Amino acid sequence: MQDELPTFSYLIEPMPPTQLGRRWRWQLYRGERMLAAGWHYGQRQALGALRTATSRATHELAGLTALRPERATTDRRFIAGATVELTCGALRCTLTPLAARPT
Repeated sequence: MQDELPTFSYLIEPMPPTQLGRRWRWQLYRGERMLAAGWHYGQRQALGALRTATSRATHELAGLTALRPERATTDRRFIAGATVELTCGALRCTLTPLAARPT
């Protein structure tokens, strides 16, 4: 178990539409360092990818390998711009929107 929850920041934003449709870009940060980034055609899929990347980063921080990072759950509905607590097996972390980080 953990004493203090690690905090990660994220950014999710729409990209300009293309002939194939709208895409959503997501980025995951720990402090000022970008840990992961990507895009998906749907906002819901982008949030799922962000949750999976956060699970991997939380396990890596603890010196472990995430076996099923896609199974990470949040304490409430995860919508863009919300601060949530992520549970990744026995590990937990806080995921906050980038704009809400203290300066």
